[in-house]
Amino acid sequence: MRGQERTDSYPVAGRRSGRPRRAPLLFFWVLITLSAALLILIARRPAGKAVVVIPKETETDVTKTPTLALFPVHVDGAVTRPGLYYFEEDSILGDAIAKAGGFTLQADQSAINLAMLLQAHMKIYVPREGEEATGISLDGIMMGAEVKVDLNRATRQELETLPGVGEATAEAIIAYREEHGPFADIEELMQVPGIKEGRFSKLKDRIRVTKP
Repeated sequence: MRGQERTDSYPVAGRRSGRPRRAPLLFFWVLITLSAALLILIARRPAGKAVVVIPKETETDVTKTPTLALFPVHVDGAVTRPGLYYFEEDSILGDAIAKAGGFTLQADQSAINLAMLLQAHMKIYVPREGEEATGISLDGIMMGAEVKVDLNRATRQELETLPGVGEATAEAIIAYREEHGPFADIEELMQVPGIKEGRFSKLKDRIRVTKP
């Protein structure tokens, strides 16, 4: 009897327990839920925006504004602001006088042709009343290399038109004039540092002195 009772106290091999196995079923539902959530996320993901590549403009694509060709003209004499000015093609003498600030009260306007066309690299000299012309006369305007530069009135740009006179020498002449007063005669130019007899000999026929 004891042997039989001991045998009955252990479960028989292969016999199923009465409690259901829930772990595999729970894992299966979790897997389905995750898969569904992943599909929803993929479906809702916004489509990538198309990238538009704009090619760079080449030089031939850009419309370039043509540059106006300007030419220099030296305006001197009885004008308000003597100096070097730049003009467009077909500009006239009246344009040059206007850029130079107009005539001074001493200007001799009697023979001035304001309609005369300007030429590149020309020098215009407006004479003062009673002043003797020393250059090549054209319609009341003296032009060319023979026009003399007034040491007491000339600007730096005007002095630079003289042979061998650059920016530094022109500034030295003006500095001497401001320190010592107007030049008494053209020979006084040799008192300016850097201008000796040899250099003066090349300038003396191109310069003059107007008494203040």
